[in-house]
Amino acid sequence: MRNAFAFIMLLAFNLSASENLSDHEQFCQQNPAQSCAQYLEQQLAALPPFSNGWYRVKGFQLDYLFDQLQFQLLQAEAELLLQQPVLPDMLKLQVYFYYAKALFINGETDVAKQYANDAILMLQEVYSVFGNPLRIVELANLQYSLGDLEKAEQLLNQVQLKYSKSKDTLLLFELYSNQALISHQANKLDEAAEYRTEALQAAMLMGHDNKIIVAMGNLARTKQLLGQLQAAYELYQQSLAYTSQPEYQVQHAIHLVRLTEICLQQQQPAQALTFYTQIAPELLSTFHSQIYQQLGKALAVAPSDH
Repeated sequence: MRNAFAFIMLLAFNLSASENLSDHEQFCQQNPAQSCAQYLEQQLAALPPFSNGWYRVKGFQLDYLFDQLQFQLLQAEAELLLQQPVLPDMLKLQVYFYYAKALFINGETDVAKQYANDAILMLQEVYSVFGNPLRIVELANLQYSLGDLEKAEQLLNQVQLKYSKSKDTLLLFELYSNQALISHQANKLDEAAEYRTEALQAAMLMGHDNKIIVAMGNLARTKQLLGQLQAAYELYQQSLAYTSQPEYQVQHAIHLVRLTEICLQQQQPAQALTFYTQIAPELLSTFHSQIYQQLGKALAVAPSDH
């Protein structure tokens, strides 16, 4: 069985894991003029703490924090909720689900496995009652997180066989995104690219900016790994129209790192430098910071020059 490190490393280039127990983007579209973070805080402040409505919005907030790569804060929020003596059943499932993911990413593997296994049992029970195929995709994602790729693939194939003709774009986005994870781990990059193309099409149909960013970034990175550099460049370039929004500044920095890298691969150092100088290094994770530093050396840019 692969350990959680494989999961963490894959997340370093791909964060398209299933995270839709509560889809914050659909919720936040009720007030598109306001940032999602502000809207969530506003809604929480307007509701009695620990009421059913407050818990519902908290579920959306957990999803938002995961999408925004704010894993330390996600873990802290989950731990606060876990201190409550009683949680609504669905929120408890969400807390376990996201807490397991945050723990994996933050390196606390043993505790993460405990919560992931508990979440798996709860997801199985929810699916048996409600029959929502998204729960099976989420279940597969947790199996993937635990390193059971065979079980994850079986579950995803089960959903594809039954729902491939579905018009539910959220389901299709999650299904294809997770199938791409399995293909990538099996080093079937051409197959992963096909799934990521389907995921991007579903994201575009939904019109959710974050899902478009995730899908474009995932497909671009796969194209880059396949050596299809111009296609990767164009996808990352297109994504900047979405990542330039303040809410997506972390993703923006990551995509600029990849654009710099691709330009160097294409022997275009001057163009690489234009992207490199736009990167805010303080926003990068340790993983991407290392790439950023390597790019700086390749461009002969001293730390004080930027």
